[in-house]
Amino acid sequence: MKLPENMSKIVGKNYKGQKDDEGRPHGHGTMEYLTSGDKKYKYEGHFEHGVRSGYGVWHETIRFIREYEPWEWAQMGDYDSAGRLIRPNTKPGPYREVIDSWDEKFRGWWKNDDAVHSLKHKKYANWQSVHLEDEKVLSDLLDFKAVRMLPQPMVMNSDNPYARYAYGVWLWTCYKDSESLKTAFKIFEEVAGKGIADALQMMSRMYFIGEAYDEKAGKFVMDRKLSQELTAQAMEKGSILARLRYNKDLFFGTTELVADTETAIAEAQRESSAIFSESILWTEQLGLFYEIEGEREKAIKAYEKCIINGYYAPIYDLALMYLEDGDEGYYQTLMKVGMDLGVPDCRILGIENEYRWESLSGDERLDIYRQMKRNLTEGIALGSGVCAYTLADALLNGKFGYDMDLRMGREYADIALTYGYTAAANLVIEAAEALDDPEFISDDELLKLRYDALRYGIEEQLDYVIRNKDTYIEMGYGDEIEKVWMPLWKKNHPEAKTQISPSVIIIQPSGVATVVEADVFCMSYREMSQLIDAEGLDAVHFSGPLNRITEACRFRGYQIAMYADRNGYAKDLADNAIGTILYGAGAEIRGAVIIVLEDNKYDTHSFHFQEDIESVLSEISIITGNLLRMD
Repeated sequence: MKLPENMSKIVGKNYKGQKDDEGRPHGHGTMEYLTSGDKKYKYEGHFEHGVRSGYGVWHETIRFIREYEPWEWAQMGDYDSAGRLIRPNTKPGPYREVIDSWDEKFRGWWKNDDAVHSLKHKKYANWQSVHLEDEKVLSDLLDFKAVRMLPQPMVMNSDNPYARYAYGVWLWTCYKDSESLKTAFKIFEEVAGKGIADALQMMSRMYFIGEAYDEKAGKFVMDRKLSQELTAQAMEKGSILARLRYNKDLFFGTTELVADTETAIAEAQRESSAIFSESILWTEQLGLFYEIEGEREKAIKAYEKCIINGYYAPIYDLALMYLEDGDEGYYQTLMKVGMDLGVPDCRILGIENEYRWESLSGDERLDIYRQMKRNLTEGIALGSGVCAYTLADALLNGKFGYDMDLRMGREYADIALTYGYTAAANLVIEAAEALDDPEFISDDELLKLRYDALRYGIEEQLDYVIRNKDTYIEMGYGDEIEKVWMPLWKKNHPEAKTQISPSVIIIQPSGVATVVEADVFCMSYREMSQLIDAEGLDAVHFSGPLNRITEACRFRGYQIAMYADRNGYAKDLADNAIGTILYGAGAEIRGAVIIVLEDNKYDTHSFHFQEDIESVLSEISIITGNLLRMD
């Protein structure tokens, strides 16, 4: 957009909105411009240190003539309190009036004070007319949210390899039942042989997360080595999907790659500067890299470049960046723009009120609830994992005005997982741990979900799976555990610990320590009390000595805790000198004590490795001045 020439004749400005430390417009605001001519101008949008930058709307005044009918004009004048005309200000005959009004001239993005590109609504209502006859479909299908909008008859009744590929992606993104996965994998095998490189990368993904079906074995299998080989083949044949995934893995150091952020950023910079349509996806990745590295201004520029060029998904990421900076007004503006442009993830607008929900009035809460209920439902229909996760969280925890509904919460969490939002697995696991209700999720279902969460990339489940390795081997995951998870676990535990049956340390008042087999994670407090002939237990968390032991033993995600007989004084049990030292302050500890591990939710765990027990005993001996003796 070329600004009017008489903008140079500005004689005054009137600004309302956010400002920086020097008083310049910075953030969301409105600037009205007064000129020496008859025209007036107004910009509503975002500023960066006094300069129009970001999303904004430009108006100018227009003048038009309003003609009044004789009867209408004759009614104008002063009226009394009863509504009677007492002093007309008209003369007989027609009347014409000149009126100034704001006229919108531009709506879109601004860079360096110039309008760059007007926004064009990009929706998927016209997919029916798309012809899947050439390679254009590949770039369209890179955005899996678009694939979910494809009508099923359009892609399933065609022999064209591109249409077949679209159908495979449609099955993979819309359905996760076993038959759909089998069909999708067969389609990818078929069209990969016809030159569609991205199909090789889809096969790689399915092998990577255990969704590839092995006809000979009669089960779904995970094969990370084969996944890497397929990715290499896909990259060699020009798959944009494979190259994007490889570069992202290189940035984060995932799979078998050692993290090399500089090389990954350099590759994204080079590819994002190309003139091909796929370069915009590299620009989006580059924005993500910059954001993680703390390069805020560069991230904003990358995301805005995507938006200006008609790829609107990064509007959501851009909005969240401004929300994190405290600019809630611009966040809301961007989220509303995203909703208008069909960005599903922008439909979580209202979630920013979570941190102040308790302070809101009843009417404000009701408004947010109604807004979120409508937007989240529409976002899920458009294929948004973020929306499905947000709704699942609200239902599982009774947030944002939603009543707690465990069944529906689980259903929406499953939808989020289907849409690739893997954090939803943790959401269900956390709910299951808090509720401890088999009607919400059975023990077998929870075991399977923990394993699936690990497959999805939530590696915090790795220790749990290894601790329960025998159970998972019985469930049929033995090959995966030996070939994939055990090597990864050993990589994270270079000391190569020796696995033992779940055990705890019990220290008697005499100072004698014994190692007793017991899986306290699966025990009630009553059962755990019986280990030291107690009727109840008191826990000691985070005392100075216990903290030093935790730090010295370098436990990942766990700390040392101690449990003692709750009625030690009433029963007149003997003083436990070691327990008292580990307590660190207060009265002495009486009777036997139990030494265990705890996670950050205070769930109690046994020791599963011989080296852990040995290191804890060694540190206790050091802290207590060699009072400890082994049975």
